[in-house]
Amino acid sequence: MDHTSGPIVLFVDDDENILRGLTRVLRNQPYRLFTARSGEEAMRVLMTQRVSVIIADEQMPGMSGTDLLAWVSENCPETIRMVLTGHASTSTAIRAINEGSVFRFFTKPCNEVDLALAIREALDNKKKAEDSATPTSP
Repeated sequence: MDHTSGPIVLFVDDDENILRGLTRVLRNQPYRLFTARSGEEAMRVLMTQRVSVIIADEQMPGMSGTDLLAWVSENCPETIRMVLTGHASTSTAIRAINEGSVFRFFTKPCNEVDLALAIREALDNKKKAEDSATPTSP
C-alpha cells in the first residue's frame, strides 16, 4: 500500500499507547496516518497538511479535544471531525457535536472495525461533496 499519497487522517491523543495501537490497527488502510500528542501539535500539522479527517481525544492537557475541534471547524472547515474519549458523558458529547461540528463520537476502548468504517464513511462523504462541487464541462 502506498502511504505517500491519498487522504490524511490525523489522530490526536496524549497517550502514546493509544496512538501506536490505532496506527497499528489501521496501517493497511488507503490513507496516510498522522499522529499528534496535543492540540497544539495537531494545529501545527493542520497548518502544513491538508487533513481530511481528524480524530481527537477529548481530555488532553492544555487543550481539550472539543476546543481543538472547534478551532478546526473554524479554520479548516473541510476537515471532518471525530472525538474519541474515555470520559464520555452526555454533556461532553453534546458540547463536542455543537462546538466542533463532530461527525462521530467514540468512547474508549472503541471497536477498531467501527472506527475504520466511520473513517471510510467520512472519506466517502468528503469525496462525494468534493465531486458535487466540481463543475462539469459542457
